[in-house]
Amino acid sequence: MNFDSLKWTGAEGEYDNHPLLIRFRQIPKGFSKSKYPSRLNIFWKMSEPDENGLPTEEETNRLEVFEERLVGAVEDDEHSMLVGVLTCNGQREFIFHTGDVPGFMERLTDMPQETERYPITIQKYDDPDWSYLESIVSGVA
Repeated sequence: MNFDSLKWTGAEGEYDNHPLLIRFRQIPKGFSKSKYPSRLNIFWKMSEPDENGLPTEEETNRLEVFEERLVGAVEDDEHSMLVGVLTCNGQREFIFHTGDVPGFMERLTDMPQETERYPITIQKYDDPDWSYLESIVSGVA
């Protein structure tokens, strides 16, 4: 399956009195989630969010470059998949699923970088049922 063919859904809400922007992939029934049991949450801390905690134009450009590079590094051969993105309160969270955490980390390390390190932290979870994504999707529905 070509991941680029999967449609995205966007939603807006509020969390802790801050605007919350959500986008997530529409995963078709029958998709083999079992190939991607590990979840990696990559948190980007914004350097100067706007007064609502959302990215400025400059930060948006940096976020787009980072996302394009990372998606290009891990999705082309279906190694890993970006399944959702949350933006709120000065932070953007990229939600990936993978079957190969060390391989994902190697690809992240090998992708093009800026002069300054990306302002990210990464958390790993076992999530074979994709329950985190399901909780986000069900909250939007």
